[in-house]
Amino acid sequence: MKITALVLFLWIAFTDCTYSQGQDNSKYFIANDSTNYREKVFLHLDKSYYNAGEDIWFKVYLLNAASHLWDAIRNVVYVDIVGPDNKIVDFKIIRIEDGIGNGDFALPSDLYGGEYTVRAYTNYMRNFDETYFFRQQLYISPLNFITKNVGTALDGNEQVESELVLQGQMPDLQFFPEGGNLVNDYFNRVGFKILGVDGRSIDIEGVILDETGTQITEFASAHLGMGLFDIKPVEGRKYTANIVHNGKKYSYDLPQGVKDGIVMRVQELRDYYQINIQTSSDNGLNGFSLFGSQRTGTIYNAKIDQDKSLAVFKVDKELLVTGIAQFTLVDEKSTAICERLVFYDDGSSSPEIKIIPLSQTNTKNGTVQLSIELDSKGQDISNFGANMSISVTDLAASSPREHQADIRTYLLLNSEVKGKIENPGYYFYSEDPKRRQFLDLLMMTQGWRQFIVNDLPNTRGDSFAFVKEMGISVEGEVRKFHNPDKPDVATVKLTFQDSNLMGRLSVKSNEDGRFKFLGLDIMEDNKLAFEMVDYDRPMKEFAIQLDSVRPAPISSLKKEHRLGETASFEQFLENPVARKGFDTNFENEMMKLIQLDEVLIITEGRSKKKEMDTKRSTSSIYSSVSNTVDFSEIRNQPYPNILAALRARVPGVDVYGGFVAIRGVNSMSSERGTTPLFLLNGVPVNQEAIENVPVWEVDFIDVLKGARASIFGSEGGNGVIAVYTLTGKELKDQKNKVAGNVFNYQGFYKPRKFYEPAYGNDDLGANRKKFSSTLHWEPTVKMDNNGKSKVIFPAGTKSSIYRVVLQGITNDGLPLASEAVFEVD
Repeated sequence: MKITALVLFLWIAFTDCTYSQGQDNSKYFIANDSTNYREKVFLHLDKSYYNAGEDIWFKVYLLNAASHLWDAIRNVVYVDIVGPDNKIVDFKIIRIEDGIGNGDFALPSDLYGGEYTVRAYTNYMRNFDETYFFRQQLYISPLNFITKNVGTALDGNEQVESELVLQGQMPDLQFFPEGGNLVNDYFNRVGFKILGVDGRSIDIEGVILDETGTQITEFASAHLGMGLFDIKPVEGRKYTANIVHNGKKYSYDLPQGVKDGIVMRVQELRDYYQINIQTSSDNGLNGFSLFGSQRTGTIYNAKIDQDKSLAVFKVDKELLVTGIAQFTLVDEKSTAICERLVFYDDGSSSPEIKIIPLSQTNTKNGTVQLSIELDSKGQDISNFGANMSISVTDLAASSPREHQADIRTYLLLNSEVKGKIENPGYYFYSEDPKRRQFLDLLMMTQGWRQFIVNDLPNTRGDSFAFVKEMGISVEGEVRKFHNPDKPDVATVKLTFQDSNLMGRLSVKSNEDGRFKFLGLDIMEDNKLAFEMVDYDRPMKEFAIQLDSVRPAPISSLKKEHRLGETASFEQFLENPVARKGFDTNFENEMMKLIQLDEVLIITEGRSKKKEMDTKRSTSSIYSSVSNTVDFSEIRNQPYPNILAALRARVPGVDVYGGFVAIRGVNSMSSERGTTPLFLLNGVPVNQEAIENVPVWEVDFIDVLKGARASIFGSEGGNGVIAVYTLTGKELKDQKNKVAGNVFNYQGFYKPRKFYEPAYGNDDLGANRKKFSSTLHWEPTVKMDNNGKSKVIFPAGTKSSIYRVVLQGITNDGLPLASEAVFEVD
């Protein structure tokens, strides 16, 4: 076998193979080509191990998949938590400005323990394979004193903890011929990968046998269940791989060899990649082309213009940037025949950033100061820009860096291949001399896709099925009021409160009654008021059905890593023993917070009249009114504004067009016209300000006429309309009292500010935060013109060692990642 391989090598070295290199004029579709815009989402989470009842803090980075630059336009990212039973536990909509956003989840205290998945994506990303959504596994430890073993899903149904059914299952052993196929009568290099029934890699040894039971070769995994072997299949024969695992024998069929095929072998040399192509077909390789591509598109294109059965290509490394490169051989019809991925690292693509604690040992109840410094390496950094985030967590809740995925490993590796990569940090930060060798092995197995050319987007005709969003989308359908199963056509008017002011939009539904409003800047739990207009029919003839915001389906979310026991996760923590002690402290504080004695609170009921009198006495100077309109019964009706709601409700008040007049009062100045004085919670405002107050936020309106209005002097000569709005607590109480054509709607999540505990406070809520293993979370860290920044935060009350993790992206699209540790004592 060795002699034959040597002859093959000499043949490749001395064969006269010619090809021409030129620009890409092929019809071959490259999935990552810059003409097919894609997006990447990355989340920096404060950690990956939580107790039920803790908070998850995260920052979102939304980038162009090719350049890793962010767009200046607004965008929307959806983030959810998927439980072990594949049900969504919580769901947020995050506003993205200049490529970034941030948010958080408050984990329920009754969550059951196990592995959860944080998932993030844009609506536009749904046009492509959902396996490219951002996913990060995290583990949630349950609170043992809560006996019920259920949690609440997004749909309100109870979740019951699922158990692994391992009986009858066998390890998953897969084979990946280099290039794509096993070719008969040629030496083929075959990569393999094996996962145990729990979804994790296992180490195995085995033999390859033919159908007669004759041993062909031996094989053994080299790293995380991956390995290589060579085989020369013979036409008509079948081959199996036999292994023994945990005392049991397993047998697997190898892929069937093909008669007319192509063998591809890629070898990394000092200055270039050498790609050897050999065919068993009598037609040779004339007209075939080799394409090299990376995120930004085609970097290499060479065409074979002679009838040869062997071709050798040399791709200069100067053509590549750090990241995955894809070499694909296509035939004369631009059909992909062979493909191989490699990972190139030029060693200098990302700047080095350092985290320097002012002191390695800090005092409890004091402060910690970190200096963030960019290593300029002699370069001018006056125009350098980056956006970064920092988390500081107890080392007991951390896993070694080699086991983690950060923004560098994700952008350059995880996001470019399908499936879960075990211990991605190893391929970037390990000192193992075999690291690059094992990374290439990963490319042969994890990166084996046969072929990326098939990763085509989902389209509806000539357009994408899912559009890019610049804001919240509101969709629904107009129905007949007395026959709600039938659609109807009307002009739909929408009134809403955005982040700055009132908004009003209108659109006509189509023949199916469907309507859509795009790009709304509304916050979560916003109230949307709809009015259906058809000048031939009154509004009461229509009903409206509003679509709710729904996360992307999770049918494609597979358990690449199933965690059956807590111990199987804790082995990846820095110090699982310390972590258990830390969990106990947290659980004890949560027990105090949750298990309170039952208390009966008796309060004196307050009438609506007393509530109105209280608001008047604290906000206004008048003591008597002519008329009062209580909005408690009408605030959920679809009025376009509060003045329209007054129409025909107060005698003598005329509202028509954009004008308001109170009859029965005499104007003290002809120049003033007939416009009354408007008050908003006792403060004089103009009519436009009153019209911009949402109807659903009004508590009541007073109307003053004649002598009752004279207290305001000449300003009240045309009467007074005084508007009083609901307080924050009253608005919260109204949250679930929406009816008619006014709807609660999920908009952008308003992120909470990371708590800074008042350690001298004995409040139980403060104690709960104090015992979180996240000491500090800062979602926005920026540098000055000298490439430096400072981060200062409380040191806490617990003696421990803490890990600082910084992640970010430069204005040029280069990922930043760094770590440091310090002690509090």
